[in-house]
Amino acid sequence: MANQNQCFWVLAFLSTQVLLYFDECPCKYFKNSVFRSQPYFTLQIKTMNTEGNTKVSDMKVRSLLLMIYIVAMFPKYLWADDIISHCRDYPPELYFDGEKCAGAVPDLVNDIFTELGHNIIWVKAPWSRSIKDAKEGRVDLLIRHSMTPERALYLQPIQYASQIRKLTFYKSATLKSDIKSYEDLQQVIVGAIRGVYYSPSFSNLDKSRVILVGETEQLVSMLALGRIDVAVTSASHKIELFADQFEEITFSESFYNPLFISIAKTSQVTRHYEDIANLMMKYRKSGKINQYFEKYDLYLPEQIFEQHSFSHPITINNL
Repeated sequence: MANQNQCFWVLAFLSTQVLLYFDECPCKYFKNSVFRSQPYFTLQIKTMNTEGNTKVSDMKVRSLLLMIYIVAMFPKYLWADDIISHCRDYPPELYFDGEKCAGAVPDLVNDIFTELGHNIIWVKAPWSRSIKDAKEGRVDLLIRHSMTPERALYLQPIQYASQIRKLTFYKSATLKSDIKSYEDLQQVIVGAIRGVYYSPSFSNLDKSRVILVGETEQLVSMLALGRIDVAVTSASHKIELFADQFEEITFSESFYNPLFISIAKTSQVTRHYEDIANLMMKYRKSGKINQYFEKYDLYLPEQIFEQHSFSHPITINNL
C-alpha cells in the first residue's frame, strides 16, 4: 500500500507555496518573516503589530480554505494505492506472460482499478498460498474464485460473472462398479485438491472419505496407483489430464457458480470497496465486461443480478 500520509503532507506543503503568489498572501505583511523556511501554520505567531495581526488572521483563514480546495482538486491518481494481487496460471482467463499477469480477468481488474486511480502489483502464487496470505494480511486482492461461508470470514467479495460449472469424476482401474449419485460417492475414497471449492454438495461429503492433495498432478498419480477410487475435477483443474487415461463415471454435477474478485478484510483497500463494487456493477450492466472475454475468444459470462447465497449456487440438471 502507498503511504498516503506522506503524499498528503507533500501536497499540503506545495499548496501553501502556491499561496505565496496570491496578492494577499501572508508574506505581504511579513516581508521579514521566515515564511519561506517555516511551515505555513507557524505564521499564526509571527506577528509584528496589532493591525498586522488582525489582517493576517483574516487572510490565514481564507488562505487555509484555498489550500484545502487546491488539495481537493488534485487528480485521483496522486492518492493512488499500490495494491498487491495474486495471479495464478489458468489460461486464458488468467496466466503469467513473463512478469505480467494477463488474461480476461486480470485485464478487467486492471481497468477497474486504474479508472479508480489505483495501481496493481501482480504476484504469482498458487491458490493455496493466496488463501493463507489473505487470512494473514499479506495480500490485498484475490481474483477469479468462488465464495463459501468460510471465505466470507476474511474476504469481501465483488461478483463479476456467473458460469455453469460442471464437476466430472474419474475412477481408478481398480474400481469396477459405477458411481451414479453422491450416496454412491460416500462409499468410496474420493481425491480432491486442498483449498478448492467444488460445490455445496461436494462440501457435505464425509471428510473421512476425502483425501486432499496440493496439485492436480498428484491427484492423477494417486488415481493411477489406486490410492484413491475416484477423483473430482472440472475445466478449472486440468480435466484433460484425467480424460486421456481414466474412465469417467456416470455421475456428474452441474450448477450456476458465481465468480468473484475479493478484497482481503485485513487490507486497507476495504475503504474503497463500495467504489470498486459500484464500478464493477456498471461494467456488468452496460455489457462492457464482455469485451475482455471476447478479446481472448472466451464464452461470454452470464450476468445474474438476483441476490442469492453464494454458498448455495442454483443447481441445474446434469449435463
